[in-house]
Amino acid sequence: MSTITSARPETATPGATAARRRRLRARRLEPFAYIAPAFVALAVIIGYPVFNAIGTSFLNASLLRPGQDTFAGLANYSNLFASPTFWTVTARTLVWAGAALVVQVGLGLLIATTLNKRLLARGAIRTTLIVPWVVPTVLVALIWRFLLDPVSGPINSVLRSSGLLDDPPVWLADPTWALPVLVLISAWKWTPFTAVILLAGMQQIPPEQYEAAMVDGASPWQRFFHVTIPSIRTSLALVTLTTISGAINNFNGIWMFTRGGPVGATEILTTYAYRTAFMEFDFGKASAISVVIFVLMMVLAVTYFYVVEGRKGEKR
Repeated sequence: MSTITSARPETATPGATAARRRRLRARRLEPFAYIAPAFVALAVIIGYPVFNAIGTSFLNASLLRPGQDTFAGLANYSNLFASPTFWTVTARTLVWAGAALVVQVGLGLLIATTLNKRLLARGAIRTTLIVPWVVPTVLVALIWRFLLDPVSGPINSVLRSSGLLDDPPVWLADPTWALPVLVLISAWKWTPFTAVILLAGMQQIPPEQYEAAMVDGASPWQRFFHVTIPSIRTSLALVTLTTISGAINNFNGIWMFTRGGPVGATEILTTYAYRTAFMEFDFGKASAISVVIFVLMMVLAVTYFYVVEGRKGEKR
């Protein structure tokens, strides 16, 4: 007579269950361990200056009185917001950023649309396109200061010899022309980046969408506005964010040409903060200006993530 013994499943002991939970917890935390060194480095490199600037904005801090900083509360902010110069500079900063956005995105769309077509030597054209983008800002300043030189500059020489202008302006020393010229120089350098991003977005559009629009009788303009633009909305949002933030944060592109002049015609928030800190030696007020710039950047970043990344989440 044979007996059949049924195997009962082994029950895990409390010790084995706890060990399994520890392994699972360690596995979940493992990715964070890999990024921890980079996170700590960023926290030190970026976080410390930010919090230091915020703290200094509440102090009476001056290079003329080292080690004698006193608490000022909101006095730096109240004095800043009561200053007509601050509001004039802020308005000019927004005009500068808006003009850069219109010119760079407009030219970037035109270039990207052109390069998205089948062209002879398209690869060589694309390579040449990015040259201004990789040129250092210092070299850009040297090139354009030479080109715009009022005496020996090629631009004024061509204008005189062609009869277009008998007496061309001193472009960077004229309050009327200085800011528009800097917008164009900035566009010359940064439009290639915008065009590359938009071109990458256009190349992701399925050809079937254009074919369907053509079958429906859509004109080239209708295909552009109803197929291309909606399909590259994310790329447009990205270049909008980078262009505006880059313009607001642009210090070298202004200081190396005009230092905020002539008579403040090209003064924006970054040059205003630098001048306040290192020419007026008022670190408290300069830190308050820097905090205002930081808040503007945060507003742009939050808007981007809510508008663009939020739409991506809804689509998923």
